[in-house]
Formats: sequence, structure tokens, C-alpha cells
Amino acid sequence: MRAELEIGGAGRPALACRRARLAAGAAAAGALLAACSLSMRAPEVHMAGVRLGGIGLEGGLLYVELQVINPNRFSLETAGLTYDLEFSDPGGRDGWVDFAAGSFPEEVKVESHDSAMVAIPVRFTYSGVGGAIRSIIETGTFDYRVRGVVTIKKPVRSEVPYRRQGTVSLAGVR
Repeated sequence: MRAELEIGGAGRPALACRRARLAAGAAAAGALLAACSLSMRAPEVHMAGVRLGGIGLEGGLLYVELQVINPNRFSLETAGLTYDLEFSDPGGRDGWVDFAAGSFPEEVKVESHDSAMVAIPVRFTYSGVGGAIRSIIETGTFDYRVRGVVTIKKPVRSEVPYRRQGTVSLAGVR
């Protein structure tokens, strides 16, 4: 005896099979997406340098250069990043002075196992960076710490916090 499927009528095996295939496909796609997101490593953000953009009587403009490093096998696209930059100041609150905070809403694409530079324009006043200016004049260096969030747009939308501390000299980052 041969069984025949009824289309329409009381039994709906054809519709049930179609739904089962769709559910299995959705589950497989979800598992693949989850596996990809689990293997994504967070990008690293380093302060690469500081360039003087201009100076005036009360302050000036610096370009803080951040390097975004992609340790992954696939390219990343960011929707932007936030930053909170502090300079060492022995006379300041807890030894640090707030220098600049804000967001950089520009998109940045970083290819796999590569890096990209982001130059953030930062206006400053001399009174706001007193300790760092003294340190640069006396030693040619200053200590910094920076933290923020990189908003990843592709391959999977996510927000990745970063935190870095180091020393900047007039010749570059140490």
C-alpha cells in the first residue's frame, strides 16, 4: 500500500514539512551567526600620537591620533567611537586631569588583521592642561589614559569598551 499526502483537506503534512524546514533553516542561520559573534575578538584602541593643529593666546587645537586595530579574520566597520582622555597631573584630582571627552561619529573600516588611524580634533585651554604642559616642558613626555566605546556596525552590531594607558613623547607614543 502506498500512502498519499492530502493537500488541503483534513491532514496538512505538506504545510507542516514546509514549516519544519523553515524552522530548521532559521535555527541553522542563528547558530552560524552566534558562532561568528563568539569568535569575534574586540578591536584594540591605542593612542598613537598627538599633533599640534594650532595655538593661540588662551589655548589651541590638538589632533589626538587613535589607532583602531582589528585582530579578526574579517573586516570591521564602526559607526563611531566615544573617548574620555585624561593627562597625568600630580597636582590634579587623583593625579589626573580631564582633558577631553566626546564622540567621533565618523565611520571607519578596518580590514582583517589591519589597523586604521583616527585623528580626533580636540580644543584645549592652557589652564586645563597645566600639569601635562609642565611635564612636556620638563621631560618631553606626558602620561595619558583613554577609555571609551567603539560601536561596531558590521559584521555584527555591538558596543566594545576600551581602556588604555601609556606615555606620549614629542617623538610619539612609548
